[in-house]
Amino acid sequence: MARTESKTLTCHPAAEREVVEVHEKFHWSLTNSQDVKTVSQGIEKGGWLDDDLYSVRRTEHYVKLTFSREIDLPNLSEIKKLENAYFGLPTPYYPSLFPIHIGVWGVLTLIYGLGIVLWLAYLFAYYMPKNTEAKRVSESNVQERRRILSEVAKYN
Repeated sequence: MARTESKTLTCHPAAEREVVEVHEKFHWSLTNSQDVKTVSQGIEKGGWLDDDLYSVRRTEHYVKLTFSREIDLPNLSEIKKLENAYFGLPTPYYPSLFPIHIGVWGVLTLIYGLGIVLWLAYLFAYYMPKNTEAKRVSESNVQERRRILSEVAKYN
């Protein structure tokens, strides 16, 4: 019997097929897929006064995937290096268009248009440069992932 390594991860149900396909390129085999749906209910304090009680219902829906891979594969060390490079790429950070609740911007706008002035300053000084940087990182990730997948295809 061959020795294997295994790994388990979770993902959104819509991304399940893509996650499985990518892992198969790194010689992982799907051994189990479990659709998980949870519902929890409770009572929380909140609102304008701390005395207000609300019934809260939270739902979660995700897919739990389990993969395995033989550890005596030829070129496994190179495949692992490429896999670590693929999954280790930086995650782009997209800033929020309204970093404070939009109601606060509305109130500030009523005070001599201060909300509009502050938001425009935020837009040009922070949001646009950070958003441009996030797009650049995302495009760079796409190109690097394509390069890594073409390189790992040599070991199939």
